[in-house]
Amino acid sequence: MFDTPVLPRLETILAEVKSGDLVVPQFQRPFVWDDDRRLNLLDSIVRGMPIGSLLVWRTNRRDLLFYDKIGGIQLAGPSKGNEKVNYLMDGHQRISTLFGALYPEDRGPSEDDQVRWPLYYDLAEQDRPAFRLPPRRGTPPAHWLPLNILLDGDKLFDFTQRLRANGKRDLAKDAERLANIFRDYIIPVVPMVTEELDTVTDAFVRINSQGKGMSEAHMLRALTHLESIDTASHFEEVREQLEPLGWGNLDDQILVNVLKAQLGLDVYASNVREVRDRLREDPEPLKRLTGVLSEVVTFLAEIGVRGPGALPYAYQLVALAALAAKLPGILAKPEVQELLTHWFWVTTYTEHFTGMTGTQIRDAIHHIVMLAQGHDAAMQVNIVEPLTRLRMPSVRARGFLLFLAGLPSDREARMRQQKRLGTGDSQAVLSLFPAQSRAHLGNRVIADPSELKEIRKALDSAHLPPKTIDEFGIPASALRELPNRGAFLETRARWLIDTEREFIRSLDLVVADDAWSDDEGDDDRWR
Repeated sequence: MFDTPVLPRLETILAEVKSGDLVVPQFQRPFVWDDDRRLNLLDSIVRGMPIGSLLVWRTNRRDLLFYDKIGGIQLAGPSKGNEKVNYLMDGHQRISTLFGALYPEDRGPSEDDQVRWPLYYDLAEQDRPAFRLPPRRGTPPAHWLPLNILLDGDKLFDFTQRLRANGKRDLAKDAERLANIFRDYIIPVVPMVTEELDTVTDAFVRINSQGKGMSEAHMLRALTHLESIDTASHFEEVREQLEPLGWGNLDDQILVNVLKAQLGLDVYASNVREVRDRLREDPEPLKRLTGVLSEVVTFLAEIGVRGPGALPYAYQLVALAALAAKLPGILAKPEVQELLTHWFWVTTYTEHFTGMTGTQIRDAIHHIVMLAQGHDAAMQVNIVEPLTRLRMPSVRARGFLLFLAGLPSDREARMRQQKRLGTGDSQAVLSLFPAQSRAHLGNRVIADPSELKEIRKALDSAHLPPKTIDEFGIPASALRELPNRGAFLETRARWLIDTEREFIRSLDLVVADDAWSDDEGDDDRWR
């Protein structure tokens, strides 16, 4: 299965990437390395450290999708002819970094701005590492050596001649020495020659399960891509369909866990190979994923959850999706909606899913199915912890914010609040007064910066329009405390706590203790 390992120079490997003799299949995760990892890799080469071998799959298959850009440089794809294709199975991040940094070719204007090219080496820097990102403004200093000329003899000669003309012969020699290091650097390549997909996928999983491997979603994408099932395209379809509903940025791992739950697998203990094997037998759960999740998020919107950012637990969505897959159309029944709305709030306020094992999550899914079918499935825990400070991203705080977003009596105002919270944007929940604590319950509102500016102006005049009072949860009792901001925040916090307490009681839940009891004696507990 394994052919003889070879020891090519880095320059040869990069030339094979450019010519199409070595291609990166799309089942590899996209380029994700940050700037520090890119620069550290280059520094390792200069120091003569090994950076690991490359695993290459040699096969007759030519039907796999591949990346047509590496390091921002356009590629032609696999070379033509009857020879085997060489797919890079391990090393995409390293090869993308080295190809993007060293290959002597300019990039077009459409290159992704998130990755900064070209990279440089500061020849005048005495300390190491001396690799540099391109400056945000202006041109780099004359002694910054562009790495993408190191393998281009003519451009490197011109650069070193300019240094010599300016009396910097030592820097010119350093540039030539650096070029030789990169040109002659050897990276071991281990070819794997087989047409057995099980062997290839097993090797791929073993490699990428070590250390900081791929996410489960990327791993599943790779395994199913080789099987022509292609979870990646289905996941993308899910996001496109859910985008108008505010759920277009649903996390990959949630989608993987929804699949696991539909397939009856343990969301923690099962691995992606088990998911792949089940989908081999029956790909229908993957095909139904869009419809199932559309049903779930439509139901969640009815109870005020209008995006992943407002969801207290991802496993609430997973459980609802398992129910919708098992009993299609069940979430549209009014009597079931009432039961599940109560279930949602109870699991949120009692922090039901915190610390659950995979087996317990399966039990929770069984519980919700029994509940929807009309069986007596009351939950045992009914105690809710009191909320004194807004500590994000705790589930208790998420539950409070979701409650806060549902306070406006005007439907359009309520939807605006819920959608804003659903985005998960860090700027969705802002402080009324920046000098006061962000954790103070009375100091937080769900608003965008432009709205907040108007609210602050109105608070300075102690006169807020009724629609503003309604939308942003500011009671008249708090307004009467202005211009004393401290008293305003204390009164608003007290009102919010009391109002939420009544809502909690309506769910047949009990707050553990009275947060406003006189024996506390802590006037600063809301700050």
